[in-house]
Amino acid sequence: MYRVDRNNFYTNEKKASIYTPEHVSDFLYKILKPTIKSGVIFDPCVGAGSLLKPWKEQGWQTIGVDIESNGDWEIDYLINYLELTKKDLNDIAPALVIMNPPFNIDQKTSKYIKEHYEGRPLLPEIWLQKAIELFGKDTPIVMFTPYGFRLNQTVVSKRWQKFLHHTYPEISSIISLPKNIFKNVLFHSEILVFNIKGLKPHYFLGQE
Repeated sequence: MYRVDRNNFYTNEKKASIYTPEHVSDFLYKILKPTIKSGVIFDPCVGAGSLLKPWKEQGWQTIGVDIESNGDWEIDYLINYLELTKKDLNDIAPALVIMNPPFNIDQKTSKYIKEHYEGRPLLPEIWLQKAIELFGKDTPIVMFTPYGFRLNQTVVSKRWQKFLHHTYPEISSIISLPKNIFKNVLFHSEILVFNIKGLKPHYFLGQE
């Protein structure tokens, strides 16, 4: 399960959609709500809409983007997020970008990544880079990611350097997840929170 070759979307295409459990979305809403100003909550890989659901139910404006519809959520933009532009979104400035990037992607999108991004970056890194491109480095961002995004690096790693030299925003908080948090998947993952003050530096899922 943890071997790199088994999770390499360039050589081993698998189903991309791994949906966020609702109790995880509810936990995030509970700890984030006091820290987020009014505005749009944006999910660039909305899937079944779990991450946006608690916000929408409480009257927040939400925007969901995905490359395909599964019929469970009304998607605002049915488009490849990586091809999205500020003009497409009418230059909105989200109060929060919240996302659970795909674990794997189709060959068309992997081809796009090869043509537009150097090396073989992790998918969450690409989704983060696109959020920064669209909305700026200071935007509040919450992102699910494998441990390897933050930990599995060398001193010459380009990702390591991007953290050191503030190409990427500083991590405000980390939320640890059990490895069986996703249905039918055993995977080491966590949630990184960027640019949001007022949170604890670390949470275990469910911890108040």
